[in-house]
Amino acid sequence: RTITNNINLSTYGGLVWTKCRGTVAIGHALIDTVRGAGNVIQSNNGNAQVTDTTISSFSSTGYTLLDDSTTNNWVNTSPYTYASWTFRKQPKFFDIVTYTGTGANTTISHNLGSVPGCIIIKRTSTGANWAVYHQSLSAPTTSTLYLNTTNATVTGVGDYWNSTAPTSTNFSLGTNLTTNMNGETYVAYLFAHNAGGFGTSNTDNVISCGGFTCDGSGAASINLGYEPQYILVKRTNTTGDWAILDTMRGLYAPTKVGVELDANTSSAETNSFNWYINSQGFTIDSVGASNQFIYIAIRRGPMKVPTDATKVFSPYTTAASTGTAVTTNFPIDFQLYKYRAGVDYFFDVDRLRGVNSTTTANSTPWLDT
Repeated sequence: RTITNNINLSTYGGLVWTKCRGTVAIGHALIDTVRGAGNVIQSNNGNAQVTDTTISSFSSTGYTLLDDSTTNNWVNTSPYTYASWTFRKQPKFFDIVTYTGTGANTTISHNLGSVPGCIIIKRTSTGANWAVYHQSLSAPTTSTLYLNTTNATVTGVGDYWNSTAPTSTNFSLGTNLTTNMNGETYVAYLFAHNAGGFGTSNTDNVISCGGFTCDGSGAASINLGYEPQYILVKRTNTTGDWAILDTMRGLYAPTKVGVELDANTSSAETNSFNWYINSQGFTIDSVGASNQFIYIAIRRGPMKVPTDATKVFSPYTTAASTGTAVTTNFPIDFQLYKYRAGVDYFFDVDRLRGVNSTTTANSTPWLDT
């Protein structure tokens, strides 16, 4: 099966992160171009890298899957449904680095082109926790989080990052075996933070690695300066899952059902009522007074001014009453439609207020024109 997302992985490289959405417990699969298509690691456990050719190749428009029904069901087994997030290597957005541990204090070069806001490291040759550096922790160079657990921030551990902040060209490692065991192999995923480099002015941000503290009612409002399409978020002052939310599966305004997958578990997708996007960021409510969180947020695109109307607008007329699927080749943000054969309203439906597969005609937030 060919997955076409128009992301050029064969030229630039990147990471494909896949998770089964269905009712069965199937773990995450992280496969990148640096380690190779046949090598899988899972964010929901600390296991070593395994060989599984579920992705057979990367291309200029996406990637190709093989039948996964006889192996681990990670990416392509009928009749399960899946979510996939693809991160292309790009300065001031995302980079991938592999290295061999030395057991001694050292630095590792990278090509992110800016200071990383978050670094996620996994030992691939043998089992170990996923170590996470995040610039918004209270003491980031002497703290760590584990992507595969619900643990709160581990503090007072300078041997993970050698008590040294990363720079625009390298990051530091201490002697901790999780990130720098002599002779063992590792992969590091680096995410930029408000580094600019995009948009018509070349100064717009497309990724933010931030943090926030909820108020006394357990609510917070985060202003990113843009509408996000993807959020990875973790509570840091106490235990909590690593929630993955995105606009494709549903991340809506209050009272609508959004959905989340958790990076640290193999559990199926669950409803989430606490996270809501808006045109400038996102909000959270009812998650406990004064709780602290860190996040990675990625901007919705495209950012260029459209020059072809067919890329952003699609008129459609049909005589069929039910069962007609309309292919627009772009995500639908707004839809205006009307029954032609009789007296009826125009109906307006939009993404921000929330329409997904769990809503019905009676509960969809219509605006009657």
